Amino acid sequence: MAPQAGTPPHGWRQRLFGSLLGQLRLAAFTTVFLGFTAASAFTVLINQQCLLRQQQAGQRQAATTLTAWLDQIGSDPSLANTDQLRQELNRRSVTERLFWVERSDGSLLLPAAASSEATASPRLVELSMASYQDSWSRQSFTPLLVGTNHRLVKDLEGNSYLTHPLHRSADGSQLWVAEDVSTNIATFRTILLAVAGVWILCLVLTSVAISILTRRILQPLQDLHRMAAGVTSESLASSHLKLDQAPLEVEELAGSFNDLLDRLALAWSQQRHFVGLVSHELRNPLMIIGGYLRRLQRRGQNLDPEQMRALATTEAETHRITRMLNDLLDLSRSESGQLQMVLAPVAVDEVLTTACDLARSQLSRPLLLTLPKEAAEGPIKAVAETDRLQQVLLNLIENADKYSPPGRPICLDLSQDAGKLCISVQDQGIGISPEDIPKVFDRFHRGRNAIEHERGSGLGLSVVKLLVEAMGGSINVESEIAVGSRFHIHLPAA
Repeated sequence: MAPQAGTPPHGWRQRLFGSLLGQLRLAAFTTVFLGFTAASAFTVLINQQCLLRQQQAGQRQAATTLTAWLDQIGSDPSLANTDQLRQELNRRSVTERLFWVERSDGSLLLPAAASSEATASPRLVELSMASYQDSWSRQSFTPLLVGTNHRLVKDLEGNSYLTHPLHRSADGSQLWVAEDVSTNIATFRTILLAVAGVWILCLVLTSVAISILTRRILQPLQDLHRMAAGVTSESLASSHLKLDQAPLEVEELAGSFNDLLDRLALAWSQQRHFVGLVSHELRNPLMIIGGYLRRLQRRGQNLDPEQMRALATTEAETHRITRMLNDLLDLSRSESGQLQMVLAPVAVDEVLTTACDLARSQLSRPLLLTLPKEAAEGPIKAVAETDRLQQVLLNLIENADKYSPPGRPICLDLSQDAGKLCISVQDQGIGISPEDIPKVFDRFHRGRNAIEHERGSGLGLSVVKLLVEAMGGSINVESEIAVGSRFHIHLPAA
């Protein structure tokens, strides 16, 4: 029940769209971006309208007497009234603001200064009136400070003028105005740049704040993930997730997870108890069956060779099932803390010889044992338990036989180095892939290439590691695909 670590997302798309943190940041940033953009656009629009209204109010205030005279000419178009209107045009027209009248017959009444001095003023009048008649000319107008009935034109010097018909009399004559708004446009653009700068600064600061806040908001979930990743089958009963100052939803999730852990711990305990009970109850009948099989083989003078082979096969399978039950019992005892070892100096060379003799009686392949020269002078001892060490060796030999082609030998070797004994079990089998080597001693784990060759429980090597470490030793493996595997057991010398 060891948890499998999730593979972290690597690509930016996965980090942005494939995680809750990325989605929260994207949603918050998008909302803030749209909000800031809308607020900035409305701010610019409101400033534009305010400037336009101020401009219009000033124009209407300056043109009060002009509109009165224009209405009077409409009812009495005498020369005196016309001269008076021209004088008013001269008085009201200044450098920044130009007034003129377009009569109903199409003729123009310009200020004296405009008609006699500057050539720019008649040109400005022409551009202003053409902006309402020629739709093509509108494409060149800057849309700043322009209302629905206003046009923005430029004179030969590049100055910008806001122009529009200001008043229409009863006879169809119109009072026009063109006012220099170059300063206002420059001011408006400065405001626009300032708003853009503030918008960018606020967006950057808000993005940083969003990143910090979303990470802090999701920190309890990350803590929950970290604690859940540390739960194993051995720590189910004592593992409870505790979060301090977590949001209500995360606390509820942690509570549900703790309830699940309690149920799993209970089920796991019941399963271990059941496995231990069944293994123990089955071992005695199997020992009785094995005894009867050996007795039949000893007294089988009247049996033909085929029947003797059948008895031998049955006895071998009985031994194999007995070893599996012993493995299950060892695992169950280890998990419940009841696995006991009586460690003492053990003659390792004698245990190796006995294990090889037992294995040869059941194998149809060569089994080669190499002992050091020191074995001839006396027993080579290590701190271990005889029965458990023999169980480890038989499991490794059975594993090597299971994954080796017929006829290829299994080699066992004993050596001494720096106060430790090393037992090596080498086969010439299918080998273990590099991806499976770190998991080869995990319970119920089977290599990808092993599944194609032989079915098994996946317990043998995990029991080997369990027993070796219980005896104070260690085990490791070297392997190469299609070449074979070599297991090294290191035990403390006695």
